[in-house]
Amino acid sequence: MDQPNFYVPPVGPPASNPKLHTLFAILGEAKIRELVSLFYAKIPSSDIAFMFPQDLEESIVKSADFLIQVLGGPSYYVQKYGPPRMRARHLPFPIDEKARRTWLSCYRKAIKEWDAGEEEKEILWKFLEDFSAWMVNKASSND
Repeated sequence: MDQPNFYVPPVGPPASNPKLHTLFAILGEAKIRELVSLFYAKIPSSDIAFMFPQDLEESIVKSADFLIQVLGGPSYYVQKYGPPRMRARHLPFPIDEKARRTWLSCYRKAIKEWDAGEEEKEILWKFLEDFSAWMVNKASSND
């Protein structure tokens, strides 16, 4: 019997950054939800659109709830959906390095449009880079 071949990225989960958990107090809930909405506005025209539902409203709420929690806000995500376990939740989707770069590109564009301080943007960007590296679950075809 064949064993499933699980790809594990060479990096672990994002390292803890105390500054990350202060962003909610600085930005507030509305500002974080705004960023997530800007991000999801980029998804339909991206190469990874097939991984998302056509109606993105639920995805926007879930992602914002997760990000709010990560940034030191209320634990909306856990209250509504249980433990994040994001890597496990994303295993059904083929996330290789190319998909990761596309996802990051959508966030990079959203962050450029987002009205927030440069330091806050840099702290969040570092988290997104590290988080997305941990989400890769498929070896790239050129590996």
